[in-house]
Amino acid sequence: MNQPQRNALYYAFIVALGGFIFGLDIMLISGTHEYTTAEFNLTSLQLGNIAAGPGYGALIALLFAGYFSDKFGRKNTLIVIACLYTVSAIGSAFAPSYFWLFIARLIGGLAFTSLSLASIYIGEIAPARMRGKLVSMNQLNIVIGIFVATLINYFLVNTAQDAPAWAQAILLDEEHVWRWMLGIEIIPAAIWVVLLFMIPKSPHWLMLNGKQQEAESVMETIREPEEAIQEIRDIKTSLNETDHTPSMIQQAQLIFSKPMRIALLIGVFMALVQPLTGMNAMLAFQPMIFQQVGGDSSPFAQSVVVNLVGISFTVLAMLLIDKLGRRFILLGGLSVGAIAMAIVAFAFFNAVYVITPETLSAMGVSASDAMKFAPILNTEFFSDVAIREAVLGTVGEDLYNSVAGNLIISTASMNGTLVFIGIVTFVCAYNFSIGPILWILFSEVFPTKVRALAITGCAFITSVFGGVVVPTFFPWQLENMGAAITFTIYGSMCVIGLVAMASVLPETKGKSIEEIEEALKAKSLS
Repeated sequence: MNQPQRNALYYAFIVALGGFIFGLDIMLISGTHEYTTAEFNLTSLQLGNIAAGPGYGALIALLFAGYFSDKFGRKNTLIVIACLYTVSAIGSAFAPSYFWLFIARLIGGLAFTSLSLASIYIGEIAPARMRGKLVSMNQLNIVIGIFVATLINYFLVNTAQDAPAWAQAILLDEEHVWRWMLGIEIIPAAIWVVLLFMIPKSPHWLMLNGKQQEAESVMETIREPEEAIQEIRDIKTSLNETDHTPSMIQQAQLIFSKPMRIALLIGVFMALVQPLTGMNAMLAFQPMIFQQVGGDSSPFAQSVVVNLVGISFTVLAMLLIDKLGRRFILLGGLSVGAIAMAIVAFAFFNAVYVITPETLSAMGVSASDAMKFAPILNTEFFSDVAIREAVLGTVGEDLYNSVAGNLIISTASMNGTLVFIGIVTFVCAYNFSIGPILWILFSEVFPTKVRALAITGCAFITSVFGGVVVPTFFPWQLENMGAAITFTIYGSMCVIGLVAMASVLPETKGKSIEEIEEALKAKSLS
């Protein structure tokens, strides 16, 4: 690896640290729910708002991220985002009330736009032969952040429970442990702020704003001399030798023009398919899924295994993405993802649910209330929906609500190993393919002059479905449609994505952004 390549790798690594903080942020909060509920006497709706706050913040920020990215530059916008992460972590750790905790979480959500801006910046500074590897660093850092957050929460909770003298001295006890969980994010966020001052401005953004001399200076640090000259020439040609930033209206007109048809189709369709495969739901409710199927291992232990597998396959993706190519990896990942969801759905389709005296005892049902279950005692039900409806219709709403949380866990008889294998396989496929490929394609298929608006627009779609719709409706789907149907839907989305991408997605491996632009334009006009 020559010096320019090392420079590009170094800058990409710094920017991709935002993915690590994102992973920390979305997972650290999962360990705080019990403590914040007790601290602020939260209702279920308030607890849901704290969990969903970053999602709403991200939607707000994405409406403006493209404008700020073009107006003030990728680097400066990323610095502001890193500061928002820091403010959010401080505000969360020292929140005096539910309201302030929600606001602090909302501010953190504004910083979630780091994912789309990192994709823009890394795509613009990475050499064509390294672009896939460098952009996928974002996904690697996300899964590392998630795994580290799981370990941090586990360590902090156990330390608070054991209460050694040193922990008591710093108020690391069961009353304040949730504040440590959220406050630990201050450290990496502050470090990221400092490191971002060391990266250069994007040469594509500099050219977009008529600063060719400065762009050439930056390009010389990340390309060999001949490559630097040629890429500056290609960027200038792509921009049609304009020396100004197109307005949002002009960018929108370009995005929806006929030459951009295929690029827009790829971007929007992948922005929909990726979240609708259900990964965010499985991440947010992973312990609950494992609880439903039972098994000897604890849900926490199973989650640790899944996250470790996720890291290993993300690393594997980084090693192979620029060798195997985007198209091959994406189509392969969607195929494996569909098979994995079919395995999970098959296990749930073949599940049997039976209420026995033993299961009633496990659910904590009193002897007097147990009599009300007599009409359905020892009756086999073949779906989670069927047993819920039977219990509700037999014992009434009040008693049903008291046992609903443990009903499926206590009565289910299924192949839990099959479910675990299916979920692990899907996580492998997602972290190797579906997850990182999205951001790589975003960084490649959109021309420089519309990239900020196009990528943040597609990221907005992904955030709506991945950050709000899918995790919000997952519990509703389980209750009203059943696990088998729910996972079948996720598998179907993999199949739909496979068919669609097989028909429109070209191979972009090893091509410059300008070469990809010309190829997609030709395909759109043909």
